[in-house]
Amino acid sequence: MHDHFFRQLVRGTLPLLVWAAHFSFCYLLAAAQCTPAAMRAGGPDRLLLGVASGVALLLCLWLAWRERGILRDPQHAGLLDWAAALSAVLALVGIVWTGLPLLLVAGCA
Repeated sequence: MHDHFFRQLVRGTLPLLVWAAHFSFCYLLAAAQCTPAAMRAGGPDRLLLGVASGVALLLCLWLAWRERGILRDPQHAGLLDWAAALSAVLALVGIVWTGLPLLLVAGCA
């Protein structure tokens, strides 16, 4: 029983958890700053959203770089290795896909 199930589970899903945290933070911030009580003149804070997106992208790039070994030796890579690498790539795409509209929005209208 020393297979470290939860450590392996986190390794395979950590990039997707980073994407989920980024998504939640950015859209909750945009929703909070566009409510009538806290309306910002120029829309959501683009600098804060850009920093959050940059941090999430860097973290997922680091997680993908950490799994680069499966590309060098795909014969010895297991399912967990492929899941960790592909979830990092999927999270990178997800962060760009959900962060780009937030950075391009001009206002809260």
